[in-house]
Order: sequence, then C-alpha cells, then structure tokens
Amino acid sequence: MERTKDTQAPDVGYPTDPACLSGKTGGIAIDPRVKRTRRAIWNALLALSLEQGFHAVTVAQIARRAGINRSTFYAHFPDKQAVVRKELARLLRDLRARQETPTPETFAAFDPATPHPNALRWFAHVAAHEDFYAAVLVTGELAAFEGEVAALVNGWAEQRLREWPGPLRPELPLPALIAASTAQNLGLVRWWLSQEPRPDLNEMAVMQQKLQTNGILPLLGLGKAERLRGW
Repeated sequence: MERTKDTQAPDVGYPTDPACLSGKTGGIAIDPRVKRTRRAIWNALLALSLEQGFHAVTVAQIARRAGINRSTFYAHFPDKQAVVRKELARLLRDLRARQETPTPETFAAFDPATPHPNALRWFAHVAAHEDFYAAVLVTGELAAFEGEVAALVNGWAEQRLREWPGPLRPELPLPALIAASTAQNLGLVRWWLSQEPRPDLNEMAVMQQKLQTNGILPLLGLGKAERLRGW
C-alpha cells in the first residue's frame, strides 16, 4: 500500500520543559533542535523495537542509534516508555485536529456506503504510521501499548459524544458502547494491516461505517430514524 504523507500538528511542551512545569502547556512551540532530537529518539526506538522487540531495547542502544549520549536522552525522557507515550499522544492529537465535528445536517446526510472524510483520514493516518500500528496491533513488538492506544481513542470518543448536537438514547451503558466501538475500530485496523493485498482507503472507510451504522450507532440511539429526523 502506498503510504499517505502525514502532516504533523505543532508540538507542545513536554512535562519536563519549564513551560510545562509552570502550567503553561497549551500550544507552546518547542525549539526546533529539541524537536529534531526527540524525533531522532523516537525513530531510533521504533527501528530497534522492530528489530529486537521493545523489551530488549536499552536506552544506550537508543542513544547510539539516535546519535546522542544517554544524558541527552534523559534530558528529554525519563525512560523508553515515555518516548512511546509521547509519540502516541502526538499522533492522535494531530489526527484529532484534522477531523470534522459532526453536525445535525452532516449526520442527516451521512451515507454509510460513501466514504466519509473522517473515516478516510483515520485509515490514511494508520497507513502513514504503519510501522507503529503494526507493531502495536499485529506483529507485537509494541503490543504492551495496545491498552494505551485504546484508552486514548476511548477518551476521544467520550469527548465527541459530549459535544454531540442532539440527544443520545443509549440502550446500553455508554462506557460499554465506547469500549466496544474502540475494540471494533482497532480490530478492523488489525485485520487490515494483516491483509495482502490490502483493501484501499475507500473500502476500509465503508467497512468501518457499515459496522458502525449496523451496531454502535443504533445502540447509541443514533440510527437511521434519527438521521431522517435531522439528528
């Protein structure tokens, strides 16, 4: 599959930065040199994880591969787990910033057989970061972080539902529906990354939408009848 080039959102301060410690973290740009160093650290960690598994990777190996010393690594991150968590948060923050917020009008016009821009962006995002998502969901080098991926996606879904412009009438507990939706979406990504050849982005978007409209959305009280009423 041809990868889609990912446009990065502006980075924000890391908790060890002075701006973060002062509580002024929102939208503060990082020095380009710091950003380059952290990018080199992440690239080194991902490459080493794919080669030998995350648990076998040492900070010394990461530093050597990134072309820095260990003290520089620890000036940016407390440990290798923090590197993955920061990159994961950045990836999903960037995707979230580019997603459209549903309105009653767009929901009423929604056609599950037509790829929606949000679904297309999700699968394009996964394709652009295929090595990371495959290591988490398929090949297992970063499987320890699957729960954290799910937790971030759950949090995103919870916020989207809080912002929903119409009434929700869930038939099951809302946290259970959100967890089921996340498991479904990540399961679909896992299946997709395991295929050869793979369905294209349009096909995957439609698959996701049909799963949602025949399962999660009706259980949220957002089925076909609600779309026709304009919600």
